[in-house]
Order: sequence, then structure tokens, then C-alpha cells
Amino acid sequence: MATVQSIITDALTEIGAYSVGEALSAADAALGLRRLQHQLDSWNADNLTLATLRRETFTLLSGTSTVTIGQSGTPTITAPRPLLLQAVNYVVVGSSPAVEVPMGAMDEDSYAAQAIKALTSTYPTQYFYTPSTPNGSIFFWPTPSQNVSIALYYEDPITVPVALTTDLVGPPGYQDAFMYQLAIRLCTPFGRAIPEALPSLAAEAFAKMKRPNNAPGLLGVDAALSSAGGGYNILSDGFAGYS
Repeated sequence: MATVQSIITDALTEIGAYSVGEALSAADAALGLRRLQHQLDSWNADNLTLATLRRETFTLLSGTSTVTIGQSGTPTITAPRPLLLQAVNYVVVGSSPAVEVPMGAMDEDSYAAQAIKALTSTYPTQYFYTPSTPNGSIFFWPTPSQNVSIALYYEDPITVPVALTTDLVGPPGYQDAFMYQLAIRLCTPFGRAIPEALPSLAAEAFAKMKRPNNAPGLLGVDAALSSAGGGYNILSDGFAGYS
């Protein structure tokens, strides 16, 4: 864990713009902060740079079909605006323990093709998300006729710092990526040629940071291809447990 100022200082030292132990000027620190903010904002558009799955819950009120999520103004859900939603579940009313039921995702075409958008039902079964700015919008279909608890699952964006004293926290591997990637961004404004080893160090750190976030999906098996008696045997060309 390191402060924003120490990351900027290390990045400028890496490119030879500052000497070891030399204090940053206020103007250079402010420029470094802006470039770091741009860097992290860019990373938040890349799913592989996001390491934490967030679960956000709220109550979808009866008769409500559209909600907003973000941190600007007065959104329905005050939380970091997701780039995309990994999953959206509704909770069966009165269930104990709570039973979550996955909802189907609609894309732009399926949302546009939904002929009766004001249809009502006990539970919503589908959703359509648009990551508009500053707040995203989620449309639920059908419109629920009762209050329903909803659970959203999405990759938690990296918090973009607003001060030099902010601690920039990330999982193992993120500190090098913060610094080396920023060092490349600072070469041009500080009139420095990119050091020979810097691109490979930055690329290696960035790849190492993203690698744990590239988890392969679980392989599913269609229920029609499985049987209670056993699995398919490629040697006998038959199913175990069946003659």
C-alpha cells in the first residue's frame, strides 16, 4: 500500500525527472495526480483490471420498472456505477433463508423488441442495463406488482483518488502496475525519453496484475446430456449404469 504522492514520486524518479529523495513541487504533484486519475479511469473500462466482485442489494418498489445506479445527484442506488452487470437476481418474497433467482439479461435488440414494456407480474424476470453517465440505468421486465429485493453482482471499480495523501490499495501485483504505468504516462509532459527497460517492466506488471482476474468460466453440462445412472463411457459407447 502506498500513497498517491509516493507513487507519483517513484514514477518520476523512474524516468529520471527527479532524483532519489528530492521533494515534489506542488505543480508537478498536481500534474501527476491528474495523470494517475486518467490512468485509473481508463482501467475501470477494462474488466480484467477489476479484482473485486461487488454485491449490491436494494428494494425494487411495486410499480417501478427503471432505477438508476451511481454516485451523482440522487440515484436510486448510491454505489459505484458498474461498467456491466455480471448477474442480477431477485429474492423470493418471504423466503427464509433468502432464495435468489437469476434474471435474464436483455441486450439492446431484445429490449427494443419487447413489445409490451409496461407488462406487470409478481416478479421481474429480465433486465436491461445501460452504463450511461453519470449514473447507469436498469430496466426491469415485467414491472413487479409487489416490493421485491434485488441483488446486483458486478466488478467493483477502482476508486479514483482525489488527494495526494490517499492510500492507493489493490491486491498483490497492483502497486508495480500503478507506478510503472504512470511512469510511461509522465514521460511526455516531463520531456523525458521512455527508459529502455520501462515498457517491458510496465507490460509485465500490467499482465501480472490482470492475470488473476482472468478466471475461466465454469463448464456446464446440459441436463439432457446427463443421466441419473452415470456418465457416458467413450470406450463402450454407452452410459454407465445402462445395458
